[in-house]
Formats: sequence, structure tokens, C-alpha cells
Amino acid sequence: MKLSRTQFWQRIFRTRPEDSLPHVVSHQRIYIVPTRRGWAFLAGLLLMLIASVNYALSLGYALCFLLTGLFAATLLHTYRNISGLKVTGVNLDNAFAGEDINVSVLLANQRIQARHGIRVYTRNCINRDSLVALEPEQETCASFALPTERRGALTLGRLTLQSDWPLGLWTCWTYLHTPAQGLVYPAPENDPPPIPSTANRQDGDRAEPATQGDVFGLRDYVEGDSLNAIAWKSAARGLGLQVRTFETNNGPSEALLALSRTGTSALEAQLSRLCAWVLNAESAHTDYALHLPNETLDAGHGRTQKRRALQALALFGQNNSDQLGSQQRDRLKGHQEKQRGALR
Repeated sequence: MKLSRTQFWQRIFRTRPEDSLPHVVSHQRIYIVPTRRGWAFLAGLLLMLIASVNYALSLGYALCFLLTGLFAATLLHTYRNISGLKVTGVNLDNAFAGEDINVSVLLANQRIQARHGIRVYTRNCINRDSLVALEPEQETCASFALPTERRGALTLGRLTLQSDWPLGLWTCWTYLHTPAQGLVYPAPENDPPPIPSTANRQDGDRAEPATQGDVFGLRDYVEGDSLNAIAWKSAARGLGLQVRTFETNNGPSEALLALSRTGTSALEAQLSRLCAWVLNAESAHTDYALHLPNETLDAGHGRTQKRRALQALALFGQNNSDQLGSQQRDRLKGHQEKQRGALR
């Protein structure tokens, strides 16, 4: 059967996330070559052989052939250290932009021989040199970190499982590419303005933003703010329209979070401020509603509300259609729940 160019590169380098879990490393997926130390070892054996031939050294022949046998036997041990290794789960934690996101890979040793010196990493991982050992019929978790720069869904990419045990003369590796993803939330603003609160009438109608208590500070005016809250003295001094924010004794009864209420124009700055407001509202145990274009979260607080709000902020604007965004969130949620179950 003739393979196309795409199928050929996929078979050799695993460029697409088409592998499923659990996955057992088979001999067709293993690559092994001498390391730099191995090539230097071979060069030393060649010099030793030339010297033995030139001076007719019997002990030189014996030592050269003995070390050559050691080199060949090491190939088998390095190969068996990877062959048959089982990958049962891959999970990415969630993180804020600029932080490192932790990746956990669950490995299982189904043989009665122990495995030593196994590295698990991707192209961009930070702690690539960390080693994992597995005792006979044991499971362990290999962890490493990935740097993050931008919010959104972070695809893990191609995993590499590598080992040069026992003597570092051979390096053996295999590729694994699964559709594992994590979420990178917007980086929360360091010093955000107070959360815009909305007081509720007893009859259920929404009232104007609360303006009770001591003045906390000033923020830029946004469309929809009450005229009574505008700092007219600042406007008279040529500082533009600014709105007074207030501290209330009982705290806001409900917070309404929306892009239009952030007081900034840049999208990433708006999402960063909304992210900070979500975290502050959770710390204050305040109910908050999140209004984004084409997506709305009803008022509430707690772990589920926080996860849904941060997920909506992370994926906002990442897709061209709401249907694609919903499908991506569903796939991401299902994959994370499945992998967390495997890692328990």
C-alpha cells in the first residue's frame, strides 16, 4: 500500500493529534541511535582495534571485542526500557497568561522489570531533564511545565518519551500526539478598580448602580453610568468625565460584569479587568453575572461559576462562530474530565 506524503510524515513524526489513550509503545514506534558518547565510544574501539592489529596484542583484541559486545548489549537494554511502556492519561492544568501550566502524564509499567531514566517532554517544556523511574507493575506520574503567553486553549502538541539508560551510549525515543488541551485564562489586572455593583429592588427590577457609602475613588465614565455619580468637579478641571466609586457597608448585592463596564477600549485589557473582578467577587463571596457578546452567565458564585466565567473569558473571540466556540468548550471539558478520571 502506497502512502501519501502526508501519511508518510504522520507515520514518522506524528505531526497530527491522532493518537488515542491508553497507548502502549510498540516496536514500530521506537527510534534508537547512538548518542555522542556512543559515537565517541565507537571511535575509541576503532583506535583500539587498529593498535591491536598493528602491535599484535591479543589482550587488545579481547578487550576490544568485549567492549563491542557491551555496546551491542546496551542497545537491547535501552530499547527494552521504552518498549511496552503504557501511557494511560495526559492532563493539562489551567493557568493564567504568563504563568507556567503543569502537564501530567500517567505512565504504567506492565512488566516485571523496572524501568529507569525515562524523560517525558514536549518541544517547549521547561524541565526537560527530569527523569522518571517505574518499579515492576507500577504506575507513576511524569510532570513538566509549559510557559504561557496568551490566553485561550493551549494545545499540548507532540509528546516525546526518551531514554538513554543504562550507560548513555544509545538514545531511544518514541512520539505520542494526543488532542490534549488546557486553558490559559487572561492575566488578571494587578490593581483593578472596584467591582461595578448593581443593587436589586425588592420587586425584582434592576436599579441604578449603588451610590451609598464613602467615596472609594474615580474611574473613567462609560456609557450607562448614572449621571449622579459623575465627578463634575474633575470634569470642570479638564480631567474628562469620571465616575465616583463607593464603598458600601454591606458590599454589593450583585455584580454585573461586562466589557462595556470596564472603562477601557482594548479587548485584552477589558478581559484582564473582568478576570480580576471575577477573582475579587469570588473572594468576597459576591454574586456576579457575566455579560459577553453572544454569551451570558446568570448571577451566582462558587467553583462552578468561577470556572465557567474564566473559561468564557479565556475563549472569548478565539473562534469565528459561537457554534465552533461551544463545540471547542465541550470537547475541552469532556477531555479534561476524562483525563482527570484516569489520573485519579
